[in-house]
Amino acid sequence: MLRCVLRDVKGKEFSLPELLSLQVNIDEGVPADSLYATFVNTPTEQLVGITLYDDDTPLFIGIVDEEERQRDQKGEFLKISARSLAAHLLDNEAAPCAYDHPSLGLIYERYAKPYGIELYESGAAVFFGEQSVTKGSSCWRVLKNFCTACYSAVPRVSSVGVLYPKGIQNDGEIAFGSEGIRYTAIREVQKRCEEISTVYVKASNADTYSLPIVNPQAAERGVRRVRYLNAMLTESPMRCADAMIRNGEKKAYEVHLSCSSCMLGKEGYRAVLKDEALGDRNDLYISAVHYRMTKDGETSNITLKRRQDDVDQ
Repeated sequence: MLRCVLRDVKGKEFSLPELLSLQVNIDEGVPADSLYATFVNTPTEQLVGITLYDDDTPLFIGIVDEEERQRDQKGEFLKISARSLAAHLLDNEAAPCAYDHPSLGLIYERYAKPYGIELYESGAAVFFGEQSVTKGSSCWRVLKNFCTACYSAVPRVSSVGVLYPKGIQNDGEIAFGSEGIRYTAIREVQKRCEEISTVYVKASNADTYSLPIVNPQAAERGVRRVRYLNAMLTESPMRCADAMIRNGEKKAYEVHLSCSSCMLGKEGYRAVLKDEALGDRNDLYISAVHYRMTKDGETSNITLKRRQDDVDQ
């Protein structure tokens, strides 16, 4: 059963009455997840934090952005708008500085740990180059720049405040369709405009962009989208070419499902799909969950994308 615990400016926690409505948006493409909840109005001090639980398992830990107290002919209500802990990284500016060979541990300690965010893995990884923090950069931008340069991946802060430097990860697996969770609607989207056919790489200062990294699957289907990469730049090592192709493949295919159940906490899970029209797929993962609960029931709109198991770890 879903329940919410709120925290006020004095540190006092409140287990509010039954939820009247709830909407939670979790998407790996958006740095901070969002939550919107409505309760019967309860007198409190100004609210600063909220945790959503499924029984005793936390599904969302966040900061309250807005609270609204409303009274009309239907009653008195408290409405909460919140974002996950990643919001701190977006809202706070980093002090300008420069790093030489920074480690993940250093970046985490300075830009994420102060906001209660936990690190999923060891912080021993080092980026062998320079990284500058320019005036106006957010903490999120510093973290993203480091992970992009070090791992060729966009970091992900989960809805419960865990930092995954290489992007969304989860060891679980869920089956959808005839042998798993049923869905009420399905939509398949293919975007040729996202695929990259060839990346031309400059491998040395004396060279031109003469080294082609070809995506044969895209090229054989007539996709013509070319990019150029200067591998001599510290922020664009050679492996970025493969990452560019992989990211294009991931963006090029999506499956959207609607389920009459709560799928919160399942983002990052491997997904097995068995559908009469689309066929069987076992190379997908859950990249987004948009959950809504009202008096009429609950719905989870899910986005599945291609899983990339060969990402450089």
